[in-house]
Amino acid sequence: MKILLINNFSEKLLLGGVENYLLEFIEFAKKNNPKTEFYWYGKDSKKINFIQKIYNYKTTKEIIKVIDAFQPNVIHCFSIGAPVTPHFMKYAAKKNIPILYSFRDYYYVCPKNYMLTTKGKIIDNHRDSLSCILHHHPKKNLIYDVLLSFKQSYHKNFIQKYATYFLTPSENLTISIKNHFNLNGETLYNPTMLENDNSLRLNEDYLLYVGRLDREKGVLTLLKAYKNILKNYPQEKLLIVGEGNQMEEITSFKEENNLANLHIVGKKNREELKVIYSKAKFTIVPSEILESYGNVILESFVFKKTVIISNLLGITKDIETSNSGIVFPFGNIEKLTESMELLLVNTTLRNELAENGFELAKSRSFETHFNKQLEIYNRLAQ
Repeated sequence: MKILLINNFSEKLLLGGVENYLLEFIEFAKKNNPKTEFYWYGKDSKKINFIQKIYNYKTTKEIIKVIDAFQPNVIHCFSIGAPVTPHFMKYAAKKNIPILYSFRDYYYVCPKNYMLTTKGKIIDNHRDSLSCILHHHPKKNLIYDVLLSFKQSYHKNFIQKYATYFLTPSENLTISIKNHFNLNGETLYNPTMLENDNSLRLNEDYLLYVGRLDREKGVLTLLKAYKNILKNYPQEKLLIVGEGNQMEEITSFKEENNLANLHIVGKKNREELKVIYSKAKFTIVPSEILESYGNVILESFVFKKTVIISNLLGITKDIETSNSGIVFPFGNIEKLTESMELLLVNTTLRNELAENGFELAKSRSFETHFNKQLEIYNRLAQ
C-alpha cells in the first residue's frame, strides 16, 4: 500500500508538532511496517506571495506530478492552506483516490483559530463570517480579517467536496468538525512522542514549561504566577524550554522582576528533553488559545510528571477523567498560583496524579496509534 502524506512543510522545516509527528511516523513505519510505502510532500520554504496563499498553482502542479508518479492508494492531508492549497484534491478525486484529512487545529472552524472572542469568551458555536471578522480574537485589521475569512471559506469548500474521511486528535475538535462539515470522521488520539527507558533517576529540581514562546501560549501568565510563588517559596526554580516571538518580552520580564531562578534555555532536542522532563517537579501548560490536544502533556506523563493545564487544552477531559493533573481557568493568574502551590506543598497528591498520568500515557503508545492509522488506511483503500 502507498500513502501520500501532504503537509504545508517538509522535513527540512521542522516548524512544529505536525512536522515532528510526520518524521516520527515515517521512521516508525520503516522499522515496523516496511510493506507500506510513504511519500511526504511539503515545501522547504515559507516564502510565498498573497495570491499563492489563495491558490498556489506551483504546489498544485507539483502534487499532481507526485500523484501520477507515486500512484498512492490513499492521500493523507495534514496542515495545509499555505504554501500548499487544496486544489489538488479535485484531481485526486478524478483519479478515485480517497482523501483522508487530519484536522490538527480549529482553523477550518474559525479562521482566526484562537476560538475566543475579543472579550475572552470561548466560542462554542461559530455562527458566521461577519461575527468572526468583527468580534473574534485576534483582530488585525478589517481588510486582513476579511481576506482571511475568504481564504478559509474558499479552501473549506474543497475539503468539504473532495475529502473522504477526517481525523482529529481530540473529542472536542471532532465535535466541532462534524458541526461544520458534512463528513464522516473520528478521533485518533495523538501518540506519545518520547520514550522513557527508565534509566534516568534524577532529583526533581524545577517547575517546567516546554513550548513556543508566543503570546497565545500564556507564558507571561505563568511568569506572573511564578513571581507570586516566590513570595513563599523563594528557592523554587522555573525552567522555560522553547523559542518564539515573545523571547524578548519574557527576558525583559525576568530582568525587571529580578527572577534569578528563572532559566530560559531555548529549544532542545529529544535526548535533552528526556533529561529535562526527568528532573522536573511538574509541568505547566498555560495556553490561552483553544488547542486540539497538547503533546507536552503526554511527554510529561511518560516521565511520571503531573501537569497543570489551562481549560483550553483538548486533552482537558482526559485529564479530569483520569485524575492525572490540575485544570485552571485560562489567563487566571490567581488560580494558576494556587494550583502550583498545591502541588509544591502536597507531594502525595503530586505523585498520585503523576502515576495516573503515566497509566494514561501507556494507552497512547506510538504502536497503538500507528496500527489504528493503518487500519483506517486499509479501510479507505478498499
